[in-house]
Amino acid sequence: MMIKRLALATLGCLTLSSALANTPEVPDPALYRLDQLQLMQGFPPEPDKRVTAGNYLLNFPNLRWAFHHMRELRPSRAVTRGSGPVSVLPRGDDRRAEIEALSFIGPDGKTGNFADYLDGTYADATLIMHNGKVIYEAYHQGMPEQNPHILWSVTKSFTGLLATQLIHEGLLDPDAPVTRYVPELENSGWKGATVQQVLNMTADIAYNEVYGDPQSDVLKYAMAAGMAPAPHDYPGQLTLTDYLPGIAAGPGEHGRDFVYRTVHTEVLGWIVRRASNRSLAELISQRLWQPLGAEQDAYLLLDAIGTEWSGAGLNVTLRDLARFAEMLRNQGQFNGQQIVAPEVIATITAGADREAFKASGRDFMPGFSYRNQWWISHDADGSYYAMGVHGQLIHINPTTSTVVVRLSSHPYASSAVTMPWTLKAMAALADHLR
Repeated sequence: MMIKRLALATLGCLTLSSALANTPEVPDPALYRLDQLQLMQGFPPEPDKRVTAGNYLLNFPNLRWAFHHMRELRPSRAVTRGSGPVSVLPRGDDRRAEIEALSFIGPDGKTGNFADYLDGTYADATLIMHNGKVIYEAYHQGMPEQNPHILWSVTKSFTGLLATQLIHEGLLDPDAPVTRYVPELENSGWKGATVQQVLNMTADIAYNEVYGDPQSDVLKYAMAAGMAPAPHDYPGQLTLTDYLPGIAAGPGEHGRDFVYRTVHTEVLGWIVRRASNRSLAELISQRLWQPLGAEQDAYLLLDAIGTEWSGAGLNVTLRDLARFAEMLRNQGQFNGQQIVAPEVIATITAGADREAFKASGRDFMPGFSYRNQWWISHDADGSYYAMGVHGQLIHINPTTSTVVVRLSSHPYASSAVTMPWTLKAMAALADHLR
């Protein structure tokens, strides 16, 4: 029974598959304000108010507290901001009331406003920049602004960006076989796959992410990473580097179809660490956080032997996430520096095969492709996204010079629940700000 409960919770946390059938009505977020839940209050907290590594995914609303306290639940490694000055995040006119009143027709055919959208997607914190200036910053439902918040799969886009920069610098060959960098995968499903196929998630492996299946591979991945506790008699691998080599080849061929699989990013993280001879935390710190002039250290969650979760484990504050996104919108420039090469941004935003994307079954993202761990919309504005389960979001619209970052704790994990609303909301915001 415990395995089944963990499967339902953990699969919900990690899987970005097609929409849940007959999704129950989402509870009113006002009933679950962080500042009223009283979780982890008192010395010691009352038993029914305790959030642990074993229950933070099992019992909603525990995740509302956990998502900005993850280093208290799991081992972590600091992504240091260094000793340099904090960069200025320029401020424009406060347009919060105007933006929250912005109305649009949702995917359900009903008219709502931007405030309803944020409320309905369980936003914990939201920041919007336009023409390089902050015009909206809000911490919802009692979210403390100083707390780093887990990004879940937005982490993948950081890993993909770093890999693309290493390719630009000649430190990583996208056409090389994965096994050139990680020979430990010689007998795995990644044999014969290239680095680029891993970047685009078109390498075919025998790995599934299926809701509600207690035998799903994603649960095995979660226990290997330490996201979910393993039962005392669990016979599987309990570290990422033990687990990944055991994943077999899929029935198809490498490079044909896009299928979203978190373990591809864990392999990519392994490749990036080998190519750079640096940990992921060091790379983010040295190449991003320090030159960005971040306000606070970030951190990455770890498995039992200190391997970072390359596909899910980054935790950052809202304003620092906005600095990162604004740097990308500005072609890699921020804080008076060229932090990422403009060719890297161009490579990512060019997108990939939209026909290959259709194999993913993500009908709620029509016309998209997936390139180097980023979601490319191919819309008229050239907007692109980084996304994580439970509503984590980076949205960059180059045409309207807009950046939106959102941290969330939606009760349902799948992007199929929130993304249809996000697409409508971002289109309305773009039209309003043109």
